[in-house]
Amino acid sequence: MLNNFKVVTDSLMHHGLLQPTTHPNINNVGKAYSLLIELDREGTPRMIRFLEKEETGKLWRHSKGNHNSFPAIRVHKPLLTTSESEKIDGKVWGKAKRSGKIRLLDDLDYNSVNTECKEIRLSDWSKQQLGGVLESNIPELAALKQLLSVFPDTSKNTEFISKLLTVLRQKVMTCDNTAELDLIKELLVGTLDEKKGKYIAGCMTYYEIYETNDYPNLVATDATRKVLTALLNREMKEDSVANQQTTVSYLSGKPGEGISKYPSPNLPILGDTYFYSKKSDILCLTRYNMSGVNAFHANRDEVMAMNDAITFLTQESRHKKTWKAIGDCNHDKPDLLLAYLTEDPQNDALLAEMLGDPSDYEDEELYQEEYESRFETLCHQVLGDMKYVMEKEPMSRVNLMILETLDVGRKQVAYENFMTVEQFRNNLLSWSEAARNQPESNIRIRARKNKKKIVPYGVAYPGPNDICQLLKIHYTRSGMAKLMKQSAVSIQEIYRLYMPTEHDKRNDVAFYKDILRRVLEKCLYFLGDIGQQLTMYYVLPAKKRSYRQAKNAALFLGLISIVLWRLGVRKENYMLDVPFNVGQFLQLADTLHKEYCIQVRNKGQKDAALPMQLMGNEMLAIASERPVEGLNRLRDRMRIYLAWAKTTVGGDSGLVEQILMRFGEVSLKISSGDLPETFNDVEQAQVLIGYLATIPDEKKQNEEENSK
Repeated sequence: MLNNFKVVTDSLMHHGLLQPTTHPNINNVGKAYSLLIELDREGTPRMIRFLEKEETGKLWRHSKGNHNSFPAIRVHKPLLTTSESEKIDGKVWGKAKRSGKIRLLDDLDYNSVNTECKEIRLSDWSKQQLGGVLESNIPELAALKQLLSVFPDTSKNTEFISKLLTVLRQKVMTCDNTAELDLIKELLVGTLDEKKGKYIAGCMTYYEIYETNDYPNLVATDATRKVLTALLNREMKEDSVANQQTTVSYLSGKPGEGISKYPSPNLPILGDTYFYSKKSDILCLTRYNMSGVNAFHANRDEVMAMNDAITFLTQESRHKKTWKAIGDCNHDKPDLLLAYLTEDPQNDALLAEMLGDPSDYEDEELYQEEYESRFETLCHQVLGDMKYVMEKEPMSRVNLMILETLDVGRKQVAYENFMTVEQFRNNLLSWSEAARNQPESNIRIRARKNKKKIVPYGVAYPGPNDICQLLKIHYTRSGMAKLMKQSAVSIQEIYRLYMPTEHDKRNDVAFYKDILRRVLEKCLYFLGDIGQQLTMYYVLPAKKRSYRQAKNAALFLGLISIVLWRLGVRKENYMLDVPFNVGQFLQLADTLHKEYCIQVRNKGQKDAALPMQLMGNEMLAIASERPVEGLNRLRDRMRIYLAWAKTTVGGDSGLVEQILMRFGEVSLKISSGDLPETFNDVEQAQVLIGYLATIPDEKKQNEEENSK
């Protein structure tokens, strides 16, 4: 990833946005329950506070990898002896209520200190590395300086634990949080590891000063972290000047101080991400003394600048602007999308959201009510914030990079691309136009809050994340849906469709047809089932599953419409063509079958059960592929229903008469064209759209046009 990050770094450096905000030995504490322990001026524990996982994850620590961590210390050995650990049975503890847990902890002998627990101490390495803090007079480091000066070393470890046990016992008697009691129990006596045959604590502790009002900021704050980072970076630079060993960078070809350790920033979504890692004992490398960092020479300043660059792009305030989570086409875990403008990396346009998931909604009902305006509003915001850059330098680039997780230790670039801002703008506008390449659909759903309200779905604008997730779902003929790990399209194909080059637009007919084929394979039965439900019940019910189905149906129609648009097939033309009207004909057959069942089989009872499958839906799969065969088989099925429709009187005869009129209009359009033996993929897509599209009342439309 070094080569990929160098491009980002050069852009940020050009605009003066690189600040030394990171240090290889300062990183975040992992998300876990923890105990924050406050020490007074004498180094005596005075107060203990329980921290949730999210709170702990925001804290910083100084460490050498996973060793010599401070002020966060994970205590692996219990504070009390094994004889005390044996007093609490794991099963009894698990079943006990809060009061019972307090009694179990109160029965322990808090004077029985485990002398083998030597982990709560300030290591020699930490003393040496943080020595500059003790010598400094920087106000923001005063609290950390105080903590370092009173924190126990190995010689005072047992005495400190004895004092800590006194405070822990007091905390147990007043504790009203079961999760906190569980953590204190782990610290005191641990849990038996049957494989190792000993008790393991594994409790995270964090240390802070007690006299909070005497200092401008506390140890755990970002202010302390930032100033400490600056101090350590300055010391590192001074040491490198004094002991400079130059090496020629494989990245830039320039001489400079070599890197002794590649950083591993903790990125959102991905976690710890190693810039460069290689097995240390590869024979073909060790033979030439090229193990570790010697296998790939890079200048320290270059690598640290890359670390600062990636930190800038992924800071929390840049969420949806320069970074966002996006689905992985081959795995369940999400990937990290990075996007930025080379000429304005700190631009506030929601660029990452636009390039990753422009229809990101937590609430399905909110999506259903606002998705169309959402995409248009997001387009307006992004293009508005980029307007200055587009006017000043239309050939400026939008850079896009997606990082994926291979395993715990390895992350890699899954996709990388760049485009000019002019190309980016044109692609957004054409995507918006392409999604509207469809007539009004019948997709309607009942509102959850107000069930009398029926809200129709309009145009849906699928983004890359939507396409990835849609094409992971496998629908069967029985209506069952199964989520697969792998999507039917790759991330490269998704962006080739979403953000094509001018060359792609002109020469990708075969690619678009192949994408359309895969989309149809995924959605044929699903859209057929949704269309039948809407014919039967007019509206989908106010259920979570129905909201998800309606959203997916709208997104599938949007995706099909976009691919047709890319192929030059426009709705103004295809709505008059045979395939679309075959779909409309099948929808009318369903409607006729439904009305017959209500009026004849159910004797007018509209709430009575209907057949599991209507006749138009039964022929959809056949007619969309072999229209002549499908319509011939449908004709045989329809005879009895048409005979009834032509002779029915009273009741809902007016509705039946309208159905027959629509049959006549649609049949006229089909007869005016050629009906082939088979439909290709483009024509099959039009059949599906026609099956779900609202059937227009042409007589009414003509009257309105004449009146105008």
